Amino acid sequence: MTILDKIVAKKKGELSSLTIPESRVVDTPFQSLKNALLTSVHPLGIIAEIKQASPSKGLLTDNFQPLSIASAYEKMGVSGISVLTDETFFKGHADDLSAVKNHVNLPVLRKDFIIDEKQVLYSERIGADAILLIAAILEGSQLAELYDQATELGMEVLVEVHNEEEIEKVITYTKPAMVGVNNRDLTTFDTHLSTTERLRPLVTNDETLFISESGIHTKEDVECLLKNQVDGMLVGEAFMRSSNKQQFLNSLFYEGEK
Repeated sequence: MTILDKIVAKKKGELSSLTIPESRVVDTPFQSLKNALLTSVHPLGIIAEIKQASPSKGLLTDNFQPLSIASAYEKMGVSGISVLTDETFFKGHADDLSAVKNHVNLPVLRKDFIIDEKQVLYSERIGADAILLIAAILEGSQLAELYDQATELGMEVLVEVHNEEEIEKVITYTKPAMVGVNNRDLTTFDTHLSTTERLRPLVTNDETLFISESGIHTKEDVECLLKNQVDGMLVGEAFMRSSNKQQFLNSLFYEGEK
């Protein structure tokens, strides 16, 4: 059983005890992640991630303060913030997302392993502007149903893929506003930026934003994304491990330029 299999099994077990708030628990209005990515002040749109740990790397920071991290990201001019809400494997919490949404004036993406309509509704209620749907863990019909439900609730969807088969599934069953290519294989957790290069030509709809996720650490990595006409990037571990997040951001885009 892969790590991904274990995560999905855990999610299925959590469904029966998931309590959904009667109304949205945040007062702030919905914000469009797609529009924010399109109007980035940086050469690429940036989704900056808040996560305390991961199954492959363990604890990423000893000083986990989601609100101070969110404030730092906002000052850096990122397009949006991704919040890991999985408790068992990533040490996240839904309350982190709600608190971040109330704390910053940025769109917030719920990063979790969503497999059921209850989780989609729960995402809206806790304050998510957008959710992640992972093609690898959903049948095509499931993907379509959850995608439509999310948009009907006013949220946007970032659909995550890792290979050609998953892109075909996404394009067949949805009209995705945003496709995210995860450079990390969720079955092995190996990461290769070449995944983005290989899959970029397969997303041909100009209306669909193409986001590269994971494994982005250097200016050379960003230059590779720009060369391949990527619209944005999701950066998590590299930001979380950095003691000076602004300096790290500068190193991706600006340092060394003449």
